[in-house]
Amino acid sequence: MRHQHPAAHGSLPVQDLCRQRRLFSCSSLRVMAMKIPATIALVAALACPTAAQEARGTKFGIAFKPIDAVLSKTRKRVEITGAPSQDEPRYYRLRIKVANPGNEDWSIVIRASTGQVLSAFDQKASACETEAGCWTRRLNSKLPAVQLSTQSANVRAEVVDGLYMPSQVASPFYSPMPGNTNELLAGLSFPNTNEKVAMQTLADDLGMLIGSGPGIDGKLANWCCSGTRLTSDLFMTNWHCGGADSTLAASFWQGGICHSAIVDMSWDSDDEGREYACQKVEFSSEDLDVAIIRLTPLADGPALSRPLLLPKLNEEPLTAGESVTVLHHPACVAKSVTRGCSVLNPNVATWTGPEDAASITEFTHNCTTESGSSGGPVFASDGRIIGLHHLGVGPMRMEPGNFAVNVAAILAEIKRTNNPLYTELMAATSDP
Repeated sequence: MRHQHPAAHGSLPVQDLCRQRRLFSCSSLRVMAMKIPATIALVAALACPTAAQEARGTKFGIAFKPIDAVLSKTRKRVEITGAPSQDEPRYYRLRIKVANPGNEDWSIVIRASTGQVLSAFDQKASACETEAGCWTRRLNSKLPAVQLSTQSANVRAEVVDGLYMPSQVASPFYSPMPGNTNELLAGLSFPNTNEKVAMQTLADDLGMLIGSGPGIDGKLANWCCSGTRLTSDLFMTNWHCGGADSTLAASFWQGGICHSAIVDMSWDSDDEGREYACQKVEFSSEDLDVAIIRLTPLADGPALSRPLLLPKLNEEPLTAGESVTVLHHPACVAKSVTRGCSVLNPNVATWTGPEDAASITEFTHNCTTESGSSGGPVFASDGRIIGLHHLGVGPMRMEPGNFAVNVAAILAEIKRTNNPLYTELMAATSDP
């Protein structure tokens, strides 16, 4: 049932204004100050978060500043210190910047405390010489040592940031639905080999996006989301995954957010990681809560290769009751699946605007999700991607169930505003 528009005159209790969030954003409520008492208008604008404020990247990872971690021709090795005192981490990552004004040769080796090489790269990793620097792949080790080899006195390298990755997010927002639960894919039993292979093939291109950038207080913030690879180098996630929970909406995917992000498509027990950097944001939309980014290999990471199975992107209408599955990284844990759920309402208005026929871009589902699930692909029973999960059930949303953006709406907007990208997606995901 649709909400009724409130009367254009008189006043509304604050709680009623909050219930009408899909009809009136906080900016709209400020405009309504002429119609309602000023105090109520101010309280409503502060108390009712906008959609973008409700869904932000899940805080994940602890940033630290390595102590005295500058290398040169004469200072060839540093031991990384300065990490927070924590239990054994899931893994570390380091961000390295190299100053090389003379375009000289250099190489960097990262070693475990026991001596074995964890990572190695050289001047061909040009991202390391940019202002943003380059992140390493995950280092499954205690704090390592970093070595620089160069014959030039002008080459200097610095480990400017470290990122400690815990086993999972500290305080997840759990959005449970009756009848299903999140299951780790590794070791999950299947009734037959074909179903197991099909699920693992889809999950190969599920990725955890780990973002890093300044919060509104200027301090470095880190967060995680889910997403999926659409082609060999295009990755789809949520728009709201382009900033921390303290980031102003206008700053999402701006500045160095893309270049500081990592997409990790590894299975957690992999001996070799499959992590990639964000090269460019090809498409983003706050209204559709979607971002499509182009990936590039990390300085010390593997090359990008064509997926075993390119996903099919749905452009057809959805129906209530059809079976769906969500692949995601709930609470920033390893690849997970939620099965045994379905579409609830196939026709839900966009999260940023009024509920009218022109803004029907979402649907609700009853798959259990958590913080970190944002951007997880929603699959139909035949393997088509029909949606992009982006919101859990909450007090500001009158519609029952969790929310996903309809992929058909995303494709329609890409076709309208960026036809070359639409052509690239359709060519890659169509049957040969």
